[in-house]
Amino acid sequence: MKKCLFIIVVLLGLNYSVAQDNSTYKLSKENLELLKKIENQENERLTRVRTYIRNNPNSKITTKDDLNITQIYDVRDGEVLYRTTDNLNAARATKTTALHSGGSLGLNLDGTGMTIGVWDGGPADSSHPEFENKTNTGSRVSIIDNSTVDGDTGFSSHGTHVTGTIAAKGVNASALGMAPNVNVKSYNWSNDLSEMISAANNINNPILISNHSYGVPIIPDSGDALPAWYMGAYTQDAVDIDNIAKNNPKYLIVASAGNAGTTTYTGGLYSGYDKLTTDKNAKNNLVIANANPVVTEQPLFSGNFNITNLAINSGSSQGPTDDLRIKPDLAADGTAVTSSIPGNGYASFNGTSMSSPNTSGSLILLQQYYHQLHGVYMNSSTLKGLVCHTSTDDNNPGPDPIFGWGFLDVKLSAETILADVNGEAVLDELNLAQGQTYSMTFSAEAGDKLIASISWTDMPGSAISNGSLNNSSPRLVNDLDLRLSKDGVDYFPWKLDYSNTSGFSNSKGDNIVDNIERVELEAPSTGMYTLTVTHKGLLQGNVGGPFDPQSQDYALIVTGNNITLGTSDNSLSNSLVVYPNPNKGEFTISFDSSLSDNSDVNVDIYDVSGRLVYKNIFTNNTVRFNETISLDNVASGVYIANISQGNKMTSQKIIIE
Repeated sequence: MKKCLFIIVVLLGLNYSVAQDNSTYKLSKENLELLKKIENQENERLTRVRTYIRNNPNSKITTKDDLNITQIYDVRDGEVLYRTTDNLNAARATKTTALHSGGSLGLNLDGTGMTIGVWDGGPADSSHPEFENKTNTGSRVSIIDNSTVDGDTGFSSHGTHVTGTIAAKGVNASALGMAPNVNVKSYNWSNDLSEMISAANNINNPILISNHSYGVPIIPDSGDALPAWYMGAYTQDAVDIDNIAKNNPKYLIVASAGNAGTTTYTGGLYSGYDKLTTDKNAKNNLVIANANPVVTEQPLFSGNFNITNLAINSGSSQGPTDDLRIKPDLAADGTAVTSSIPGNGYASFNGTSMSSPNTSGSLILLQQYYHQLHGVYMNSSTLKGLVCHTSTDDNNPGPDPIFGWGFLDVKLSAETILADVNGEAVLDELNLAQGQTYSMTFSAEAGDKLIASISWTDMPGSAISNGSLNNSSPRLVNDLDLRLSKDGVDYFPWKLDYSNTSGFSNSKGDNIVDNIERVELEAPSTGMYTLTVTHKGLLQGNVGGPFDPQSQDYALIVTGNNITLGTSDNSLSNSLVVYPNPNKGEFTISFDSSLSDNSDVNVDIYDVSGRLVYKNIFTNNTVRFNETISLDNVASGVYIANISQGNKMTSQKIIIE
């Protein structure tokens, strides 16, 4: 009973760990409202847990083995929910080493100046030599929550291993992390949602990516399986994750899929599938499966590592969601990953707990590279869409509920970022207004696979209620549609199919559930292609009240062989002039127009966090558009102006001094 009372005290203390100096954060009205809602939910959760502990004093609150732990997380509708914890060779498999110092791309990326948040069963051992800065004068790991909740004393073994997979500097070469000079904020998993909002809005060093290698198991150590309706369901936990992502468009939440690959239960969509729980079924996060690739150096001593055999680890949890969304999103190497543990030690572990930080650390390097080239960071939906677009397919073409879109290939992602700068690919951040159709034409040659993708951060859907088993109603709110066409033939995106007798397959058609759409031509013919983006119904989103025009931000990615954009698509950008730039907040936008195109001109300006700071629609009736913009009460820094007229769009970086 003393142990139970101690845990209650700890839980109560943790409930207020998010109360920090408000001057450190700049929260939008939407984030303040969401934070209040989540804090209320957290208080209600703790009340349910305290009540259960009081009524069941002999219950085992926490169980632990050498690495993984299980702890009571919530009690809902009489069901006890638990949370459980779910690399050099890993970096070779995902080709992250190509981005490192001495890597084949010559980029020398290491995460310098970047910050990742790690939520886990407790803080990482910040004094481990792997976390020293470059000058060995201090640790790159800041402990925000200093209490372990996973049964460890001092530091969390699991949290230290996960943090090392992301950030180890390579004192032990086999334990080199994906981003060996990145800074890490280390948290326990109590109050994770509230803390995520605060960390993403930190004024000094906001996080762009966070890692969450834990989740709700199907069958915890108690042996009592969750009710079947939980698996694949879009619960309130998923709604909360989507809300956080929607309010913070630069922030990507990376989560492990879970380790229930061999778990069986009754009532799922199909035997061997449908094993994702709670927040793993969100739309806007990136959920990672655990692969077991065989990587060889080809040719020997070249430093060029390729996958010669790609298989999933049998323990990796399978999707999809009940509405047939493609989840997990990606797979990465999480098998036999060597990393740090407390006490200056090292160990090798398996699981999606390892594949998730492999991904998180790799993706922060892509943000670092994009920022070097553009001066701003990608939206999270752009980063997510990019890594899904460039992933390596397993032996079965197209997406599936095991690998998701494929196996992470960070080298190809970085090459695509550069190809866009060189005009050899498309990586654009665009906005689709209500009733609008975006269209572009381009030429491509036969040879490489032609792929076009769109990705967007969707509005939160409505949560599935208790007992709604395998509810197939789409959770997608804003349904965007991507199409390619050539010579009168329309090409459709991938989608997942399901039969209760034969299980899961994929096909190409109208995808009404995913907020990533990918059109893929395995053997394209040389010629001109037309790409269109449209939407169904009424858009809900990022403008004022319910009767205002709504819009949806999205990313567009196109790769293929010798892609050349049609000149008509660039007529706006070719003549665009913004002056003065840099400026003090007042500047003029000017470009060649046409009296035959009297479409209005839309100007939307965003800050580097993705927040809209200016929006206006100008009537155009001259051959030269010329308007002066005044931005009042904005801070100095970098801003992005999205300018569109009809189907012509372009972006311009604005620097305010």
